Amino acid sequence: MEKTANKEKSVGLKAHAYDIAAYSGLVVTVILFLVFSGDKLFYNLSSTLQLAAPFAIISLGAVFIYSTGNMDVSVGQQVGVYAILMILITNKIGSPIGIIAAFVIVLIIAVLCGAFNGAVATWLGLPSIVTSLFLMFVFGGIQLLLMQSLGSSSIKLDVSIRPDDRSVYTLVVVIVMALVAVIATYFFKYTRLGKYTKAIGANERAAEQSGINVTKWRIIAYIAFGVTIAIGALLLLSKSNSAGKGTGNGYSMDIMVCLILGGMPLSGGMSSKIRSALIGTFTYILLSNDLTVMGVDLNVINFVKAVVFIIIVFVTCRKHLKLLPR
Repeated sequence: MEKTANKEKSVGLKAHAYDIAAYSGLVVTVILFLVFSGDKLFYNLSSTLQLAAPFAIISLGAVFIYSTGNMDVSVGQQVGVYAILMILITNKIGSPIGIIAAFVIVLIIAVLCGAFNGAVATWLGLPSIVTSLFLMFVFGGIQLLLMQSLGSSSIKLDVSIRPDDRSVYTLVVVIVMALVAVIATYFFKYTRLGKYTKAIGANERAAEQSGINVTKWRIIAYIAFGVTIAIGALLLLSKSNSAGKGTGNGYSMDIMVCLILGGMPLSGGMSSKIRSALIGTFTYILLSNDLTVMGVDLNVINFVKAVVFIIIVFVTCRKHLKLLPR
């Protein structure tokens, strides 16, 4: 009996190993943040929330596609193009109607791109990374062409779309992030979308034989991701008030790192959790902030991120001898 109990305890700890590691990482980074912030705590907290919001929102959408065992590497280029388009449309029409029209147009584009990514990968039997690579190159080219046509490396909004009061803006950002988190949690935990995406990630063939329309739900998952990319691009634009050639660079890897730091297995399946997006995002942002405050060189910070990414990929993605998602 004692051996059985010890065995069950060992299995239980192993099953929750990712969660324990994720929460431990968040606690450590929070402690370091509090120590290094000193008398600038509230200012740094406000800056951290503003910086984390776009990552958190996009990561919440990414949970849906990563839970299926798929991925998207075109996020950064999409964010860059969407931000530039919103500036061009807003400046043309004028604020505030312009920004509403711009967001609606960008949202439609993001939804169509998500549907394209999910549908083509399924219909042609291609790994999702192939179709997302196609979108990455397309959006990367569009981003460069747009900026070349403007004859500049960056473009600004004629009128700021963020409140002048820093505390008010931070509150708005937190409310938007919280709303997206609540909606994403509801759909992922209490609707067929979350249940089916996890089932597809666990065993696609078994899910299909159980009557799940794999193509349909994969497309819906990518559409949900597209919606969060559009919202994230809007928040990023509201913070910087400008966009250019480098906007969105590195977002694809950043989102992956956020998820795996939050305990999300890139191979997807039943271990996928919506909270991984929030835990991982704040761990990642606070880690970057802590290293910066400590005076660590930017190149070293990027190296640390890369090492963390590689280590966790090898730990979390060992599924049928595959290291990467489908």
